[in-house]
Amino acid sequence: MTTRTNNAREIAAAVSAGRTNAVETAKAALGRIEVAKALNAVVTIDPARTLSDAAAVDHRLRMGEIMPLAGVPVIVKDNIWVGGWRVTQGSRLFCDFIAPRDAIAVERLRKAGVVVVGIGATSEFACKGVTTSQLYGPTRHPLDPALTPGGSSGGPAAAVAAGLVPLAIGTDAGGS
Repeated sequence: MTTRTNNAREIAAAVSAGRTNAVETAKAALGRIEVAKALNAVVTIDPARTLSDAAAVDHRLRMGEIMPLAGVPVIVKDNIWVGGWRVTQGSRLFCDFIAPRDAIAVERLRKAGVVVVGIGATSEFACKGVTTSQLYGPTRHPLDPALTPGGSSGGPAAAVAAGLVPLAIGTDAGGS
Protein backbone atom coordinates (compact mmCIF):
# COMPACT_ATOMS: atom_id res chain seq x y z
CA MET A 1 0.00 0.00 0.00
CA THR A 2 2.97 2.36 0.49
CA THR A 3 3.72 4.70 -2.38
CA ARG A 4 7.42 5.14 -3.21
CA THR A 5 7.74 8.68 -4.46
CA ASN A 6 9.40 11.90 -3.37
CA ASN A 7 6.91 14.10 -5.17
CA ALA A 8 4.61 15.93 -2.75
CA ARG A 9 1.80 16.25 -5.30
CA GLU A 10 1.90 12.53 -6.08
CA ILE A 11 1.91 11.62 -2.38
CA ALA A 12 -1.03 13.93 -1.64
CA ALA A 13 -2.97 12.58 -4.63
CA ALA A 14 -2.32 8.96 -3.60
CA VAL A 15 -3.31 9.59 0.02
CA SER A 16 -6.41 11.59 -0.99
CA ALA A 17 -7.49 8.86 -3.43
CA GLY A 18 -6.98 6.09 -0.89
CA ARG A 19 -4.19 4.34 -2.81
CA THR A 20 -2.13 4.70 0.37
CA ASN A 21 -2.67 6.53 3.64
CA ALA A 22 -0.90 9.11 5.76
CA VAL A 23 0.14 6.56 8.40
CA GLU A 24 1.91 4.32 5.87
CA THR A 25 3.51 7.34 4.21
CA ALA A 26 4.77 8.61 7.59
CA LYS A 27 6.13 5.15 8.50
CA ALA A 28 8.04 5.04 5.22
CA ALA A 29 9.56 8.48 5.85
CA LEU A 30 10.54 7.53 9.40
CA GLY A 31 12.20 4.42 8.00
CA ARG A 32 14.20 6.47 5.49
CA ILE A 33 15.26 8.85 8.28
CA GLU A 34 16.43 5.92 10.42
CA VAL A 35 18.49 4.46 7.57
CA ALA A 36 20.11 7.86 6.90
CA LYS A 37 21.06 8.66 10.51
CA ALA A 38 24.70 9.16 9.51
CA LEU A 39 23.72 12.29 7.57
CA ASN A 40 22.65 13.93 10.84
CA ALA A 41 20.08 15.89 8.83
CA VAL A 42 17.18 15.13 11.19
CA VAL A 43 18.01 15.78 14.83
CA THR A 44 14.67 15.05 16.49
CA ILE A 45 11.99 12.51 15.71
CA ASP A 46 8.91 11.53 17.67
CA PRO A 47 7.44 8.47 15.93
CA ALA A 48 4.44 8.19 18.25
CA ARG A 49 3.45 11.83 17.71
CA THR A 50 4.10 11.58 13.97
CA LEU A 51 1.95 8.47 13.58
CA SER A 52 -0.81 10.01 15.70
CA ASP A 53 -0.77 13.12 13.52
CA ALA A 54 -0.83 10.94 10.40
CA ALA A 55 -3.82 8.99 11.74
CA ALA A 56 -5.58 12.34 12.32
CA VAL A 57 -4.98 13.26 8.67
CA ASP A 58 -6.45 9.91 7.58
CA HIS A 59 -9.48 10.58 9.81
CA ARG A 60 -9.94 14.07 8.36
CA LEU A 61 -9.94 12.54 4.87
CA ARG A 62 -12.54 9.94 5.88
CA MET A 63 -14.69 12.80 7.18
CA GLY A 64 -14.59 14.38 3.73
CA GLU A 65 -12.04 17.12 4.29
CA ILE A 66 -10.05 18.14 1.23
CA MET A 67 -6.36 18.77 1.93
CA PRO A 68 -3.96 19.76 -0.86
CA LEU A 69 -0.98 18.22 0.98
CA ALA A 70 -2.71 15.22 2.57
CA GLY A 71 -0.17 12.91 4.17
CA VAL A 72 2.93 14.64 2.80
CA PRO A 73 5.84 14.13 5.25
CA VAL A 74 7.74 17.30 6.15
CA ILE A 75 10.92 18.16 8.07
CA VAL A 76 10.92 21.48 9.95
CA LYS A 77 14.13 23.40 10.67
CA ASP A 78 15.18 23.44 14.32
CA ASN A 79 14.45 27.15 14.75
CA ILE A 80 10.76 27.01 13.76
CA TRP A 81 8.22 26.11 16.43
CA VAL A 82 6.37 22.83 16.10
CA GLY A 83 3.95 22.61 19.01
CA GLY A 84 4.86 19.92 21.52
CA TRP A 85 8.23 19.20 19.85
CA ARG A 86 11.70 19.96 21.15
CA VAL A 87 13.04 22.96 19.20
CA THR A 88 16.60 23.80 20.23
CA GLN A 89 17.81 26.29 17.62
CA GLY A 90 20.91 24.09 17.54
CA SER A 91 21.94 25.46 20.93
CA ARG A 92 22.67 23.91 24.29
CA LEU A 93 20.86 26.89 25.83
CA PHE A 94 17.57 25.57 24.43
CA CYS A 95 18.27 21.83 24.57
CA ASP A 96 15.16 21.22 26.70
CA PHE A 97 12.80 23.76 25.09
CA ILE A 98 9.43 22.39 23.99
CA ALA A 99 7.56 24.67 21.58
CA PRO A 100 4.24 25.67 23.14
CA ARG A 101 2.49 25.98 19.76
CA ASP A 102 3.04 25.79 16.03
CA ALA A 103 4.60 28.64 14.10
CA ILE A 104 2.15 30.09 11.58
CA ALA A 105 3.88 28.32 8.67
CA VAL A 106 3.61 24.95 10.45
CA GLU A 107 0.00 25.64 11.42
CA ARG A 108 -0.90 26.36 7.80
CA LEU A 109 0.93 23.31 6.50
CA ARG A 110 -0.83 21.06 9.03
CA LYS A 111 -4.17 22.51 7.95
CA ALA A 112 -3.21 21.54 4.37
CA GLY A 113 -2.58 17.98 5.58
CA VAL A 114 1.18 17.64 6.04
CA VAL A 115 2.63 15.36 8.69
CA VAL A 116 5.72 16.58 10.55
CA VAL A 117 8.13 13.64 10.70
CA GLY A 118 11.13 15.37 12.24
CA ILE A 119 13.14 18.44 13.10
CA GLY A 120 16.02 19.31 10.75
CA ALA A 121 19.50 20.31 11.88
CA THR A 122 20.62 23.92 11.95
CA SER A 123 23.73 25.74 13.05
CA GLU A 124 23.45 27.40 16.45
CA PHE A 125 20.80 30.12 16.24
CA ALA A 126 20.79 29.61 12.46
CA CYS A 127 23.75 31.94 12.01
CA LYS A 128 26.59 30.06 10.39
CA GLY A 129 27.47 29.27 6.82
CA VAL A 130 27.93 25.59 7.70
CA THR A 131 25.41 23.20 9.18
CA THR A 132 27.00 22.22 12.47
CA SER A 133 26.33 22.90 16.13
CA GLN A 134 27.91 21.99 19.45
CA LEU A 135 24.63 20.32 20.36
CA TYR A 136 24.33 17.96 17.38
CA GLY A 137 27.60 18.11 15.45
CA PRO A 138 27.88 18.44 11.67
CA THR A 139 25.24 17.55 9.11
CA ARG A 140 26.68 15.62 6.18
CA HIS A 141 26.06 16.35 2.53
CA PRO A 142 24.14 13.43 0.94
CA LEU A 143 26.41 13.35 -2.12
CA ASP A 144 29.71 13.79 -0.27
CA PRO A 145 29.71 12.97 3.47
CA ALA A 146 33.04 14.79 3.87
CA LEU A 147 31.12 18.04 3.33
CA THR A 148 28.33 19.85 5.12
CA PRO A 149 25.39 20.98 2.97
CA GLY A 150 26.20 24.54 4.06
CA GLY A 151 24.02 27.27 5.42
CA SER A 152 21.90 27.13 8.52
CA SER A 153 19.10 25.24 6.73
CA GLY A 154 21.41 22.37 5.79
CA GLY A 155 19.47 19.75 7.77
CA PRO A 156 16.19 20.31 5.94
CA ALA A 157 18.06 20.71 2.62
CA ALA A 158 20.00 17.47 3.11
CA ALA A 159 16.80 15.63 4.09
CA VAL A 160 15.12 16.65 0.83
CA ALA A 161 18.23 16.05 -1.28
CA ALA A 162 18.64 12.56 0.22
CA GLY A 163 14.99 11.72 -0.54
CA LEU A 164 13.99 11.37 3.11
CA VAL A 165 11.03 13.72 2.58
CA PRO A 166 9.68 15.66 -0.39
CA LEU A 167 9.31 18.94 1.50
CA ALA A 168 11.03 20.80 4.32
CA ILE A 169 10.82 24.22 5.89
CA GLY A 170 13.96 26.31 6.33
CA THR A 171 14.75 29.97 6.86
CA ASP A 172 17.08 32.48 5.27
CA ALA A 173 18.53 35.59 6.84
CA GLY A 174 21.79 35.90 4.95
CA GLY A 175 22.21 33.36 2.21
CA SER A 176 21.07 30.02 3.62
